[in-house]
Amino acid sequence: MQTAKIKKALPKIICWALVAACMGAIFYFSSCTAVESTVQSNAVIEFLQRIFGEHFVEQAEVIVRKSAHFLEFTGLGLLFGIAFFAQLDKPKTPLAILCTSLYAITDEVHQIFVEGRACKLLDWLIDTAGATLGAFAFLIILIIIRKIINKKQNSEKAIDS
Repeated sequence: MQTAKIKKALPKIICWALVAACMGAIFYFSSCTAVESTVQSNAVIEFLQRIFGEHFVEQAEVIVRKSAHFLEFTGLGLLFGIAFFAQLDKPKTPLAILCTSLYAITDEVHQIFVEGRACKLLDWLIDTAGATLGAFAFLIILIIIRKIINKKQNSEKAIDS
């Protein structure tokens, strides 16, 4: 009996642990000073320059930094979508976007207290756009999986008839 409860709770615990881990990673990156953040961005820029050539330098830092914001919160929005589905057994896309966006606000406020960093409305908007993509990506994946399962079940019913 107890084992069944644990097996039922384990996916939920894992999903919420992944949400917390992603939030922790975002907090870590936001805790880096402007100098440390620039070093991280420059490493990515140097890698991209090797791929795309030297002409990639123009606006590269802005692109890399804003892409990092977008992608961090795309991942968090996706994970929130998965966690809410695991917890409630139905998609809660607006709630996943809202929670991720609220965390993005706390992230921007946190940056006020980090040397050389700032709280920017544009970054919050980028974060929320990423959250929206992540949450909707999960919803689309869920719809596709459900269609595949329904198609398979209908095929099996047709064979059994």
